[in-house]
Amino acid sequence: MKVVVNELDRCRRGLEVEVPGERVLEELERSLREYARRARMPGFRAGKIPLDVVRRRFGKEVQDDVIDRMVREYALRALEEKKLHPVQDPVLDSVDYQSGRPLTFRATCEVRPIVSVSGYKAMAASVTRREVTAEMVEESLRELAGRAARLEAVTGRPVQKGDHIVGTLSCRFLKGKGKNLSGEALLLEAGAETNHPDFNAAVLGLQPGESRSFETSYPDDYPAESLRGCTVAYTVSVKEIKKKVVPPLDDDLARELGNFRDLGEVREKVRGEIERRAAAAERLEGREKLLAELVEHNAFEVPDSLVETQIDNRLEGIVREMVAQGMDPTKAPVNWREEREKLAPAAVKTVRAMLILESIAAQEGIEATDQDVNEWVREEARRRGANAAELKDQLAQNARLSGLRRQIVREKALDFVLDGANITREGK
Repeated sequence: MKVVVNELDRCRRGLEVEVPGERVLEELERSLREYARRARMPGFRAGKIPLDVVRRRFGKEVQDDVIDRMVREYALRALEEKKLHPVQDPVLDSVDYQSGRPLTFRATCEVRPIVSVSGYKAMAASVTRREVTAEMVEESLRELAGRAARLEAVTGRPVQKGDHIVGTLSCRFLKGKGKNLSGEALLLEAGAETNHPDFNAAVLGLQPGESRSFETSYPDDYPAESLRGCTVAYTVSVKEIKKKVVPPLDDDLARELGNFRDLGEVREKVRGEIERRAAAAERLEGREKLLAELVEHNAFEVPDSLVETQIDNRLEGIVREMVAQGMDPTKAPVNWREEREKLAPAAVKTVRAMLILESIAAQEGIEATDQDVNEWVREEARRRGANAAELKDQLAQNARLSGLRRQIVREKALDFVLDGANITREGK
């Protein structure tokens, strides 16, 4: 096999591969014999068809299959021989074969550029100081108490803002199509900002045992797609009024929240968690600033295919967000071509940042160990509520473990840069 690599630009390589004609003929003869053993033809017993008959009847089909298979096989061999690591499968440009002559083909692929990064040691950056105050701790304690609140029945007065009403809801669509309801159980916080204003107006002032009917017309751009442009007649009936009672901040609450001796121990734990989040936020800001500086001072061309992948991922996120909001992406007033163009600059920076961190990792001998991978899988499985072994199998089946290792290497490289940097905390 002869292989010539042409450098088309910094990231693209052209492959010219020549496979000896005798090697092709050997593979053709072997494939024809195999085909003869499996073929079925009227007038011949299975496996007894003469090779010349198979060659006349099926020679073109077998040759096309052999050439296709050999092109894929020798393309991989050529990449290995020349130590090329394409970011995506090579694109076949041309194939030429005439019986008895060498098989030649040309292909194009994108490779990761060879990047040499300097100036990443002893960098400097300033981050916003995140002070943890006593008020922040007390606010968190109040939130914990709020989550431990109970609903207690209220009598002798009408519904007020903040009350929780227990009752039923009936509805009938006057315009548009939807599911009519009759006496459906209802638990509603009166006056909540998440309620439609008509609901808050209807329930405030009602007494237990009372009902109120009203009509609501929904605009065409209402967040809930099933209600857009609809007019619905509602009836709300109040059976009971309940009030949210927040327990006092004391030792009894501490014991109710968990295995704590007293409120002081809860306060200490809360402060520690806030301090941990503050330190993580400062560290994240430092990482982002250092990486942005590395990208700014190390400009180079990046593979188009990696940029396109980044843009695709970002567009998929936009589409998922539209679907979550009840929007149909195919009907949204979005020029997707323009969106791709808008996302391109940020995608280029992201790819450049990835390649810079991979280069630093290579220069410093930073690798992703099996332990690193297993720890990442365990944490991701815990976050998803999934089985770690099953998640790892899924990643392996989808050929995503190599990508995960690259991601871990980049994270470790950025931590290396941060840990060696001079970070100052300013403000606040």
